[in-house]
Amino acid sequence: MCKLGRVDPAIEVFREMPQRNCAPDAYTYSTLMDGLCKEDRIDEAVSLLDEMQIEGCFPTPVTFNVLINGLCKKGDLARASKLVDNMFLKGCVPNRVTYNTLIHGLCLKGKLDKAVGLLDRMVAGNCLPNDVTYGTIINGLVKQGRAEDAATLLISMEERGYEVNEYVYSALISGLFKGGKSEEAMKLWTKMMEKGCKPNTVVYSALIDGLCQEGKPNEAKEVLFEMIDKGCVPNAYTYSSLMKGFFKTGNCHEAVQLWKDMAEHNCIQNEVCYSVLIHGLCGDGNLSEAMMHWPLLVYMDISSTGISSRVTDNQSA
Repeated sequence: MCKLGRVDPAIEVFREMPQRNCAPDAYTYSTLMDGLCKEDRIDEAVSLLDEMQIEGCFPTPVTFNVLINGLCKKGDLARASKLVDNMFLKGCVPNRVTYNTLIHGLCLKGKLDKAVGLLDRMVAGNCLPNDVTYGTIINGLVKQGRAEDAATLLISMEERGYEVNEYVYSALISGLFKGGKSEEAMKLWTKMMEKGCKPNTVVYSALIDGLCQEGKPNEAKEVLFEMIDKGCVPNAYTYSSLMKGFFKTGNCHEAVQLWKDMAEHNCIQNEVCYSVLIHGLCGDGNLSEAMMHWPLLVYMDISSTGISSRVTDNQSA
């Protein structure tokens, strides 16, 4: 019933169980708690934790994990952290799922130092982190502009024998470029290739975007060719990054050609692509060509407020 979202009927059955000489066990409590959490009825779920202990039913790590996950999704990290502490008091040792859930919640809220502290606590408690643990924190550090700290954590991850996946590499490569650490980003790319980690569209796109940020769209285009040769399909983000790179260096012809290539390769031209194209054309003084794309933009019902202001500025200039 809980899986079907019928929590209230499930509660009725739950309340009838003792009357039928069938005492709910930890699994039953955990299932009902999970259903309540998914319905955003966190307080009711937490109250069941006290109730089950009064009834002599001891919570398991799964029980705590359900509540911790629910609290983290709600953003109530203080109560989630207290539950982890309560686990020790109840003789229930937090497992990898417990730590990963709370670390994920902390990273979403930007509390990276606490997340790293929890990682240290996890290791000290002989609970080994996995690639998800490290990947979550590395992504969080990158989003905060702390790519160098993320790179240090990556080394620690590798020293512990964990394989780094392409998503962690893409986040870190992107972060290093944004932080002006292009040399380190390229070294990481080389290292990734040497380790036999095959880059996917996300990683290639991160490298292309980074090279364009560095004013190297020609090098980025070579990466695009390599990407296609290896069977990776460029997406709208890949093309828009490269178009922006060529527009920034004044090579309008190459940027427009990429736009045409997108259509030929059946790559969907989204709002970002249109924005890059029209802003780039306007910046290059090609207002008439920019206006040629306007009817299709309106037809596609793409939000054009920012684009409209750019065209208006160029018309009045």
